Amino acid sequence: MPRRPHAVVTEPLGELLARVPKSRPSWLTVVKTTVAATLAWVLARQLGENVAVLFAPIVAVLTLQASVYGSIATGVQLLFANLVGTVLASAWTLVLGLSWWSLGLGTFAALVVARQVTNTPLARNQVTIATLAVLLLAPVARGYGQWRFIDVAIGSAVGLAIAVVVPEPPRIKHIHATLDTWGRACAEVLRAIADELGARTQPLEADQRHGWIAESRRLNDVTAEASAAVAGVEEITLLNLFAKGLRRDIVHAQRRQLWLMRVTLQVRAISLATDRLYDRAGQPPALERETLRALLTTLARLLEERLDGGEPDDQSLRAALIAAVDRVHRVFPTALAALDSVSLLGRLDQLRQDIGGEEAEALIDPDTLPRA
Repeated sequence: MPRRPHAVVTEPLGELLARVPKSRPSWLTVVKTTVAATLAWVLARQLGENVAVLFAPIVAVLTLQASVYGSIATGVQLLFANLVGTVLASAWTLVLGLSWWSLGLGTFAALVVARQVTNTPLARNQVTIATLAVLLLAPVARGYGQWRFIDVAIGSAVGLAIAVVVPEPPRIKHIHATLDTWGRACAEVLRAIADELGARTQPLEADQRHGWIAESRRLNDVTAEASAAVAGVEEITLLNLFAKGLRRDIVHAQRRQLWLMRVTLQVRAISLATDRLYDRAGQPPALERETLRALLTTLARLLEERLDGGEPDDQSLRAALIAAVDRVHRVFPTALAALDSVSLLGRLDQLRQDIGGEEAEALIDPDTLPRA
C-alpha cells in the first residue's frame, strides 16, 4: 500500500510526524501535565512583549504524554505544524492583508497544506489553528507570528522536559491482568457454546444465530483493549532510561499476546463453525452434540489452567479427539460427507495444541504416515 503524502518528509522525522501516542495517561500524568501547563505559562509571561500568552500552556498539555517517546512525537508534530502555519499566515497577511475573503482563502490553503504534509489529526489541525491564530491576532498583537511559534516552543520544551525527568513507570501487572482477562473471555465463549448446545431443543431459523455468536464478537473488544495496553507499555519503555530492566517483561507480554491471538482465532472459528452446523434444518452433523459439548468444556478447563500458570495435561483430551474422529468416520464412511465435522474437530485439536504449547502431541505421528 502506498504511503500517505506525509512521506515527503524524510524519516525519522516522518515517523514522528505520523506517530499517534498509544500509552494511556495515569494520575501521575495528570499531575505532571498540570505542572507543565502552569510552568509554561509562567515562562512565557517572562517575555514582556509577548502580549498574547495563550498557546504555551495549551501546547504543554498536548505535548506531555504518558511516555517519553509519545511526548517527543507530539512535540515534534506541534512544532512542525505551528512552524508551517505561522510561516503561511505571516506571508499571507503580508501579501493579502486581512479580510473575509483572504481569511477564507488562507483557511483553505492551510487545510490543503496540512493534508499534504501529515496524516495525523493533531498535526493537521495544528497547521490550520496556527494559520488562523496568526491571521486573526496579527492586526491586534504586533509580531504575534514569531510569538506564536515561541509559545509553542516553550510549551513543547516544558512538556518534554517533565516527561523525561519524571517518566511514567510501566504498569507490567496491569498488562498481565488485561491479558488474563482476555484469555478467560475466550474460555467463557467455549463454555457458552457448550451450555447453549445442551440447553437448546428447538432448531433455529435460517437467519437466526446462536447466542454465543454475540459473545464471540465481543472478543474483538477485549483483544483491542489488551493489544492497546501492551502497545502503550511498550511505548513507555522507549527512551525511558529507568525502564530498560523491564524489557524482558515486555517481551514476555508480547509473546502472551501473540499466543492469545492464536487462541482467539481458533475460538472464533469454532464458534462460527458450530453455529453453522448445529440446530439447523437438514441432516445433523456426524459429530454428536454431547461429544462436542464435552470437548469444549475440557478445552475451556485446560485454557483456564494454563492462564493460572499451570501445565495442563491434554492427553485425555487428545484421546477423546481421536475417538471422536473415529466415530465420525463410522457414521459417514465417506470423507466428503463427514468433512464439516472433521474440520470442526481439526479446529478443536489446533486449539488443544495452542493451549498445550510446544509439548503438545499431535494426533498422528507424521513418521507413521506413508510416503510417496
